[in-house]
Amino acid sequence: MVNAIPHKLLKRSSYYSCPPTGLSTPPALLHASFASVSKNKYKATVSGTFTDKVTKKTKLVIAFVGDSGRTPIAHPNIFAACTGSGCPIKPGVKYNQTVEFQVPDKLSKQFDMVLSVANSESNILGCIEFNVGPE
Repeated sequence: MVNAIPHKLLKRSSYYSCPPTGLSTPPALLHASFASVSKNKYKATVSGTFTDKVTKKTKLVIAFVGDSGRTPIAHPNIFAACTGSGCPIKPGVKYNQTVEFQVPDKLSKQFDMVLSVANSESNILGCIEFNVGPE
């Protein structure tokens, strides 16, 4: 099941933009591509353009959830979204990051995978949600 994630994301998934957050500016739709690194480890390349700056306090979160997005399957993978000399990233400038992340050992036949970028106030700047499972 785990090694099928990139295949499933390409062949048997639907993706959605972020759910409404109540913010005056809706979060941007992220773009993501995936590659297998090892049995339970994958590489994600995530990009998007935001209306707010990305700072060293901004986080990229990759989470797996079941039960229609309500129940976490495992602890999320959390990364600093901005590091090094390219930080901060100004509003309107494309954000692009590649990270390696851990996949839960046991996934059901149908689950959601959510990628989001949030600032230090937990405001979601951008996200994408994949519904992975049977056709």
